[in-house]
Amino acid sequence: MFKYWWQKLTNTRKIDPSVKILIIEDNHVDAKMFEKAVDICGFTSLVAYDGHSGIDLAQNHMPRLIILDYQLPDMNGAQVLKMLRSKKETATEPVMVLSVLDNSDVIINSFENGADQYFKKPIDLKTLVKQIDLMVHKICS
Repeated sequence: MFKYWWQKLTNTRKIDPSVKILIIEDNHVDAKMFEKAVDICGFTSLVAYDGHSGIDLAQNHMPRLIILDYQLPDMNGAQVLKMLRSKKETATEPVMVLSVLDNSDVIINSFENGADQYFKKPIDLKTLVKQIDLMVHKICS
């Protein structure tokens, strides 16, 4: 089933490697899955394993979408969002927050600090691919 879905998806997709998606995720297994989703969408992924590196990559590469883990080793997602939103280069970049936290305060805090989407981990690959695709194409249209 997955093989059929993936072949159907990739055969109809317009590949655009100039579209960059930034993944800020400290868990290497999750980061690899997110990279796979970005690859299936036909985009280029950039990966940072902490908040400060992610903010630097966002400012230097201006990605079309940022996938942000809420719990990072050096800061939390709300702090990253505040810093991204305070910089001219990244003030309007869409951000999809993914977290194991299912606490309403964390979710509300993410949206108050500028998140565009919030998903609880684990998220299945098919859903992630669809959300990336929707967010990128929403921005492009």
